[in-house]
Amino acid sequence: MQVDTFGAYVRAELEHWGREYALHRDCDYLGHQSKNVLQVLIEHKGDMPGRAQGYKPLESDSRAQMIEDIVASIAGDNVAMACALRAYHCGVGRRKIERFETAILLMVNCGERPVSNRHYLGLVELGFQRVRGRLEGWALAA
Repeated sequence: MQVDTFGAYVRAELEHWGREYALHRDCDYLGHQSKNVLQVLIEHKGDMPGRAQGYKPLESDSRAQMIEDIVASIAGDNVAMACALRAYHCGVGRRKIERFETAILLMVNCGERPVSNRHYLGLVELGFQRVRGRLEGWALAA
């Protein structure tokens, strides 16, 4: 019997992606902590700094971004599968109850029909296999 180490790696990557893109944190990083003028003057020793130039996008972990890109490409041809993966790994609560309800909400918001709990778990497993296949392909190409 062989141990499926690559499957364990894929599950770990999906869990990392789930923590990084957690649905309950979707507004934590929006905006910035505002500083008052007095704080800015103290930090710059009495001088007002110039305005910041350019746009700095939100930073995300490259490992999590790679999985996000894969899930986004899955959504291109199977929205329900991407919603199930996102709810299963990025949601909160029990995976077969609260996260199932989250998956149904995501699917309905995307214009998909709700699915049964059994179908939801099947979509999660098929999504896992698609993510695994994509990561295996990249590993072989490297």
